[in-house]
Amino acid sequence: MEAPRLWYPHEQIDWGSGEDFGTHPWNALDYPVAEGVRSSIYVNLLTEDNLPYYTNSILSHAPKGHPIRDWNYQWTMEENRHAMVMRDWVHITRCIDPVLLEDGRRVQMSRGEVPEPDTFADLICYVSFQERATQIAHRNTGAHLPKDDKMGRNVLALVAGDETKHYLFYRDLALAAFAIDPSTMMIATAKQVTDFAMPGTGIPSFTRHAVRIAREGIYGLPQFLKDVVTPVLDLWDVGHIEGLSKEAECARAELDIEVAKISNTVERMAQKAAATAGAALS
Repeated sequence: MEAPRLWYPHEQIDWGSGEDFGTHPWNALDYPVAEGVRSSIYVNLLTEDNLPYYTNSILSHAPKGHPIRDWNYQWTMEENRHAMVMRDWVHITRCIDPVLLEDGRRVQMSRGEVPEPDTFADLICYVSFQERATQIAHRNTGAHLPKDDKMGRNVLALVAGDETKHYLFYRDLALAAFAIDPSTMMIATAKQVTDFAMPGTGIPSFTRHAVRIAREGIYGLPQFLKDVVTPVLDLWDVGHIEGLSKEAECARAELDIEVAKISNTVERMAQKAAATAGAALS
C-alpha cells in the first residue's frame, strides 16, 4: 500500500509576504482576478470549513467498532486541515475580503447544513460524487489563479490531491457494495444523481457565486456531467449490472433519463454560448 504523503499547512505559506489588515485595509486590487475566480475561492474555502460537519452524517450509519469510523476520523482531520491552509493562503495573498470571508463562515457554520442520507448506500453514493466534484472544483480553481501565485496553486493542488484520495476510497467502497447488493446501490445511485447538490448550499448568496463560477468555466453543469457523473457511472458500469430487482431496473431507467436530461441541458448551454459569441463577433 502506498504511504500517504504527509504535508504541513504552515510549510506551504510565505508568511513574510503578508501585510497587516489594520495598516493596509483590504482592496480588490491587492489580488486582481476575475470575480468568478474570487467566488470560487470563497465557496471552496467555506465548503471546506463546513465539511467536518459531515462527520455526524457518516457516523450515523456506522455501527460501533465499524472500520468506517476510523476512516471518518481521519477524513475529518484532513478536511479541517484544508480549511486551515486555504485560509492562511487567502489572508496572506489578500485574494478575498477577510470581513466577507468571516461573515460567510459564521453564517455557513451556524447553519450546519449537511446531507442527511436515508441509508448507508445513499451516503457512499453521495460522497463519491461529492468528493469528485470537490476535487474538480479545487483543481480548476487553481488553474485559474494568476500565474505568479505559485503558493495558491500549490495549496489547491495539495487539497485537490487529498480530495482525490477521498474520492477513490468512497468510489471503490461503492463499487464493492454494488457487488454485494446491486439493487440497493442502483436505487441509491439514481436518487443521488437526481438530487445531487454541492456541499456549499448553506453559504450566503451561494446561487450568485455558483453562477459566477460556472460562467468562468471552473465548475458548473458541464463539469458535473463530464468530470463527475460520467466517469463515476462508467467505473461502476451501471449500464451492465445484472440481477437487479424490478425496482432497481426502474431506478436505472430513471438514471438514464436524468443523465440524458443533464446532457441535453449542457448541449443547449453550449449552443447558446456559441450563438452569443458569434453575435458578439459579427
